[in-house]
Amino acid sequence: MKCRICNEETESFLRVSTSDLDEPFLDEMLRRELPELRLRRCPQCACLWANDARKDNGTLAAAYERVSAAYFDSAENDPRYIRFYKQLEQLVQRRVNGKTILDVGCGDGVFLSNLSDTWSKYGLEPSASGSNLAKQRNLDVTCATLDGSARQYEADVISALDVIEHVIDPHQFVESFKRHLQRNGIVLLFTGDADSHPARIAGPQWSYLRWCGHISIFSSSGLRKLLQAHGFEIIEWTRCEHPSSPGAIAWWRVHVLEPARRALGRNKSWYPFWRDHQTVVARLK
Repeated sequence: MKCRICNEETESFLRVSTSDLDEPFLDEMLRRELPELRLRRCPQCACLWANDARKDNGTLAAAYERVSAAYFDSAENDPRYIRFYKQLEQLVQRRVNGKTILDVGCGDGVFLSNLSDTWSKYGLEPSASGSNLAKQRNLDVTCATLDGSARQYEADVISALDVIEHVIDPHQFVESFKRHLQRNGIVLLFTGDADSHPARIAGPQWSYLRWCGHISIFSSSGLRKLLQAHGFEIIEWTRCEHPSSPGAIAWWRVHVLEPARRALGRNKSWYPFWRDHQTVVARLK
């Protein structure tokens, strides 16, 4: 399998049985279609790519259609999320004058609902359950994907938070931004960083890899190359923490105790999130 960024031959990196995993997205039908997760790593850019049944766009598309409201466990009143969303809002406000935002893969709309009322807010969400929850927040959300939307938006900002890792063809995804962006508009991406120090130490035990929807996992250099290949200029990049992260102590606890667990013959532990995400702001040239 070739890397979708560098076109280099990839190397086997992870194989894990889905019978060992537990998440709302992984229903019985998907378990039958996807008995194990397999990821391959690019030795040049360190991006990771799914090399299993998830390569078929229909497999995950059908799973997203079946997903229940339980999948969207947004903690709307969690101060960590409120603080994080406010930081993102301030970040884009420094970079754009307009006030129209399109949130792609908006889930239940919790990010849009936390934005100030100065914005004209729109959302796209491929799952019916997610889009219905967002509409209950009185948000203008359509059940569709970015490239499948019949409506053309004229957004000053397109945000995609925890989304691009779910996309089979990242080139098509990024190219489709152009149809919906105003001139001098920006995109805001938030995703994992496969080349962060915690992720590199964790290796195949990085917990970000255990989520079956994560099929295109980027390093910082890989994400930059992708955006630049489609005519975007990187104007801000930050390594950051996911708001759900349990923090440094939880990460170090796993790291310190893991050798002892292995010596005792116990199952390997998954390293939790900690300083292993990235935020990118890019402007179309």
